[in-house]
Amino acid sequence: MTSKKDIILIYFLLTIEVLILLNSKTVMQSVIKSCNMFVLKILPGILPSMIVGTLLVKLGVHKIIPRFIKKIFNKLFNFNDAMTSIFITSLICGSPSSAAFINEYLNNNKISEKNALNLLCCTHFINPLFVIGTVGIGIFNSARIGISLFILLTLSNLIKAFILRKNFIGQKNIYNINDHYNFINEFKKTLSTCSLQLLVIFAIVVLFNVLVSLIGNIFDLSITFETIINMFLEMTGGITKLSMIDINLKMKFILSYYTLSFGGLCIWMQTISMITNKKIKYLKYFIFRLF
Repeated sequence: MTSKKDIILIYFLLTIEVLILLNSKTVMQSVIKSCNMFVLKILPGILPSMIVGTLLVKLGVHKIIPRFIKKIFNKLFNFNDAMTSIFITSLICGSPSSAAFINEYLNNNKISEKNALNLLCCTHFINPLFVIGTVGIGIFNSARIGISLFILLTLSNLIKAFILRKNFIGQKNIYNINDHYNFINEFKKTLSTCSLQLLVIFAIVVLFNVLVSLIGNIFDLSITFETIINMFLEMTGGITKLSMIDINLKMKFILSYYTLSFGGLCIWMQTISMITNKKIKYLKYFIFRLF
């Protein structure tokens, strides 16, 4: 017997399908824009970072992190070596790559599902290239502002990690005896895995941008309201549209920070898609995205 939840979802999807057919021109334009945005603004930052970051995690980057850094992270946040490496690589590579790194360590039993969820809450970084390049230079014409935003996002995650420190107790370092890899084989596997993950990210970005376009077209929203909805649903498009709004620099900076920290529902879906075959309750992750 079909549940009420399924029936509601079916009606919702049928409504979306009808709206797509009735607004086919808008949808096609949105898909083309989404493709351009993904190729020009998202892929350049995510592709190399995801591949290199995943290889670093697979090969055991935690082994070369200086001991004093591990001690600092352990003292402040109760991180083991694997958690420290996830935090550092996530800082460099951004989301949703961070979720892929967490998933890799989960599959190797180096972190528990509970710790994976807590790590998701404090490793939601946006790729530095995007923050400094696209946002700082592209929107504000200032790399300095981009760097300031990146520093604020980093401090925010450090504070969240400190708040969650008691939740990380109980996970000891786990070093597998067979922690030796054939680099060529791992490189091939990483390319295959990352390619599939990028296709999923691409599909999610397109779907969310189509949804934003439909909402804007049906309700004939002003650029301001459309931008706010865009920032809530899909971060990259929302940040790009922010440059078109006639507001002062300070307000643009605040909105940019909150949008990057919040991530948008699109990033949330991308993050969830990276964690495979694990029972994780994501409500805590969603709550931590609100501040």
